[in-house]
Amino acid sequence: MPKEPCFLIIGDFMIDHYVYGAVERLSPEAPVPILEEEKESIFPGGAGMVVSNLRSLGTQVEFLSVVGDDEEGKNALGMMTKMNLPKDNILIENGRRTTVKKRFVATRPFFQNLLRLDYETKEDIDNSNEEKIIRKLNLLIPKCDLIIVPDYNKGVLTKKIISMILNLAKKHGKRIIVDTKKNLYHYTGVDFIVPNAKELCLTYGIRPTNEDGPIHEMALKLSDALETQVVVKRSARGATIVQKGKVIDVPGRATKVVNVSGAGDIFVAVFSLAIAKGRSTREAVEIANIACSKAIARERPHITPEDLKGLL
Repeated sequence: MPKEPCFLIIGDFMIDHYVYGAVERLSPEAPVPILEEEKESIFPGGAGMVVSNLRSLGTQVEFLSVVGDDEEGKNALGMMTKMNLPKDNILIENGRRTTVKKRFVATRPFFQNLLRLDYETKEDIDNSNEEKIIRKLNLLIPKCDLIIVPDYNKGVLTKKIISMILNLAKKHGKRIIVDTKKNLYHYTGVDFIVPNAKELCLTYGIRPTNEDGPIHEMALKLSDALETQVVVKRSARGATIVQKGKVIDVPGRATKVVNVSGAGDIFVAVFSLAIAKGRSTREAVEIANIACSKAIARERPHITPEDLKGLL
């Protein structure tokens, strides 16, 4: 039996904090709903969601990130322990604020996101942690099978770290899959780049659209410029692949939508796993679409081994 692939994931760790409750009346002070809290849920978000979903599928993972010296940073380290991952690969930065996305959600009379409150530091990590990350990259990249870079532009992926990832991956013959909210041209030469349609539009300075014509044109241009395969995540419309100058549209599979938060992270996790297991780009996208369709039908989007049974 072939061994499970080992992934190195480096990116911005976030915490997803959900406050659930019922809405039965409007505030007398303003025309806004009153949420009566019933429960809270805290779990890994951002790059942490990619990690947690790959771990739930039984894969080997190494994860590098930086969090703040705050209570949320302590929570992040606790989450690493629960995933049986080493805490010393999550670096602490004094004065930094760990990214938290706090969502207020009504579950009655129907499921509805009401508000998201973000806490974060967006500045680049300090020089000390940058050097520590680079030392760890030198140790971990030779050991991994595939590198995943979820870059939400929150400061972990500095220019120097990006350059080091690209150079070490080339030196050791490792493939890289990137999902970034930076200018996509920061990652020239990676094997796959997996932007949202919106991120693709922002790169080329046009008004956000999900129409085939402009998406195809921009994806072709990006693939040619970066010399890479492009997979554009297009929500309900599925995904568009550009591979060797050819455009392939892969329809979405969702039939029930409850919560789409983190769907892009789940797509990247499953797509990466399928690629690592030898599937073609189209097959990997189709499997990722199936996984996402199951994940977003849940109050807290996630995947399980049963969701992919028979697919990998």
